[in-house]
Amino acid sequence: MARMVPPQVQAGCASPGEQELFVRLRDDPGTSDWIVLHSLDVAQHRRQVSGEIDFVVIIPALGVLCVEVKACHDLRRSEGLWYYGNTGRGDPRGPFKQASESMHSIRERVSRAAPRLDRIVFWSCVVFPYIDFAVESPEWHAWQVVDRRGLALRPISAALTTVLHRAHERLVETPTARWFDPALSSPDNSECELLLRLLRADFEAFESPRSRINSMDVDVKRYTGEQLLALDAMNSNPRVMFEGPAGTGKTLLAIECARRSASAGRKVLLLCYNRLLGAWLEEQVAGVEPSITAATLHKYMLRVTNNAAPPDDPNREYWEHVLPADAMDHLIREDHSPAYDELILDEAQDVLRRDYLDVLDLSVRGGLAAGRWRLFGDFENQSIYDADRGDSLVRRIEERAGVVPRFALRINCRNTPRIAELVHILGGLTPPYQRILRPDDGVEPQIIYYSDAAEQRLLVDSVLHDLADDGFRGPDVVLLSPRSTESCSANILDPSLRSRIRAMGATLSRQSHSSYCSIHAFKGMECRAVVVTDVEEVGTASAMSLFYVATTRALHRLVVLAHERVRSEARSLVRRQLAAGR
Repeated sequence: MARMVPPQVQAGCASPGEQELFVRLRDDPGTSDWIVLHSLDVAQHRRQVSGEIDFVVIIPALGVLCVEVKACHDLRRSEGLWYYGNTGRGDPRGPFKQASESMHSIRERVSRAAPRLDRIVFWSCVVFPYIDFAVESPEWHAWQVVDRRGLALRPISAALTTVLHRAHERLVETPTARWFDPALSSPDNSECELLLRLLRADFEAFESPRSRINSMDVDVKRYTGEQLLALDAMNSNPRVMFEGPAGTGKTLLAIECARRSASAGRKVLLLCYNRLLGAWLEEQVAGVEPSITAATLHKYMLRVTNNAAPPDDPNREYWEHVLPADAMDHLIREDHSPAYDELILDEAQDVLRRDYLDVLDLSVRGGLAAGRWRLFGDFENQSIYDADRGDSLVRRIEERAGVVPRFALRINCRNTPRIAELVHILGGLTPPYQRILRPDDGVEPQIIYYSDAAEQRLLVDSVLHDLADDGFRGPDVVLLSPRSTESCSANILDPSLRSRIRAMGATLSRQSHSSYCSIHAFKGMECRAVVVTDVEEVGTASAMSLFYVATTRALHRLVVLAHERVRSEARSLVRRQLAAGR
């Protein structure tokens, strides 16, 4: 059997004659040491932009034969044009010139690439598998034809070796073919392999990990941008609640909403709860629209009260009651009307406390009842700072503003499908996302179990090295923990990693290192690779909510390090989801 490259007939090959010749060449015992290339493209063709050779047959000790197959059932030439079958369009070149030109094109290519092969015989022939062709012409040699009768009388190996033997005889008779040495047995085995590498080499090319990550980032931006249709749909409403689970593009919508409003001449207050998200929002609008004020709610209240810094070791009572009351006093005492034409809240579910709402009511013209505002929040799943969820949070707004339009965002544009499925099963997202925009990258999120703290620290080191091998390093990676202190990430063992992993700073954009922080602190943010550590339960509502927030931060890679006791809880959750789906 010949060595066929490729080993099967290509799927796009519609010619039954080529398919039949492929099988003959493959199965003929006389072709056992041959190399046969099927459908070889010729990029540097002598006469055309490109061409194709049906078969290139490399026969040890004889040479290279380029075979053109014409699987027509009738053939004619009229006024110099060749007509194959019922086609009404004539070919001026004809099959013999077509085969010859392609043969000379690849011979020239081989000679340039490997001059030591220029003594190998290259020739061409035409196979007519379905018709008898006995036409003689000075334009071709009769022995360059293999027709139906020739194929019926002898094996294909005999037919093609006869062509090359006659080619050798022709070269001996040609005075100008002084390069040809009839005593030279070429190509030998090594030359056959070299010819294969030159004409159709195996190769393997990889996209670099960094390039692959950058490409995935571009995809995320594109899919997130599709969510902007939500703003267009609700543009005519002065007050709107945009609600949806993590990964549906709410933060991007909040920023774009602020920019659009500022472009329309309005002064905008863009607020959130989390410090890290607030710093990021400030960066996104800085220098773009001076009429946008972006900050955390607490930073805004400190500005209102003219407090340069909070008191030492402020407690929840200060942030949740004392500071809001002080801010209200300042806003009430001011003689002018509220400073902002529009209020936009991102991660609004964390801000809908009554004392905070009092401050916001006084900050926007018309107040919450008649002013212009946009709320973006996950009112069902991400309220990790407040026991109230869903309808309870919405009622707090409706108590002040009445019933307002609500726009549901259910299409995930951030996470990969496999990460989104894990969020559904173990993060308690019910119902699941309506649709996942990103394609499946084939990479499963990992859950790795540890038995004690020492083993978890070893696993963290191993995971970080594996992520680095895949191109995720520096600010590409964040380690999240349910613990605000004493997380395992603060005790990384590997000295080479310890200098590159630091506690989360004030912002992400200016960092050159990987970071670790609590899940609470990273709420509202996202990162290319997320490692969730110190997971010791997933079965309770609070644990499930934290797990949901942490896992939905991951853009491309997600690794969860969980205690062995979580394994049974995870299995129970999976069984519960399977039962609910029946």
